[in-house]
Amino acid sequence: MENILAIETSTDTCSVSIGNYEEVFSYHENIPQQHTENLLSIISNLLDKSKLSYEDLSAVAVGIGPGSYTGVRLSCSVAQGIAFSQGLGGITLSSLELLSLQAYEETSSNSIVAISEPNMGKFYVVESTFLEGDMLSKSSLISEEAFHREAFPKESQFVGGGCASFADITNQLPGAYPRASYLLKFALQKLNQGDLIEPEEILPIYLNDENSWKKIK
Repeated sequence: MENILAIETSTDTCSVSIGNYEEVFSYHENIPQQHTENLLSIISNLLDKSKLSYEDLSAVAVGIGPGSYTGVRLSCSVAQGIAFSQGLGGITLSSLELLSLQAYEETSSNSIVAISEPNMGKFYVVESTFLEGDMLSKSSLISEEAFHREAFPKESQFVGGGCASFADITNQLPGAYPRASYLLKFALQKLNQGDLIEPEEILPIYLNDENSWKKIK
């Protein structure tokens, strides 16, 4: 049985899942500024509950931001360390694309727009279209003044902490944070396809890293 550890700490919520297609063990709690001291113990507790060890893992998956600088750096560092020590491949997904996947599964809307919380007056935006379950995404970095609701399809559902900054967004999904359980489902598909990266390629997207962000498709 192929097992994956999935980690997502780009927001105040710490989210970790371990499992496979048949059984998943998860932790998902809002613990602001407590990720660093708690993440490894959360992983250890989930391994105990699942009766698995690091040696039973087939891959490690991580949400790579954008988001909290400390949170994104932490999750990537821990994922890299586990992957290196166990000889595992990695699977990464931007945290906004993860939010889009969640929103699609919860609403069945074919048009999802995920918006990050602002940093220095800029917002990261992922516009995703879903065709027969496949996600096609494009990303951008914009200012508050450059955002126009009419630039997106009328039927679009909006998600993410940045939505509250725009009064003309009336169909925002409330209380949405990236969840490791959805990342795990995505990662299991990637593992079956053999679509893994080397541990040193597990790298974060920082909120002020415009060049890195443009590389994400």
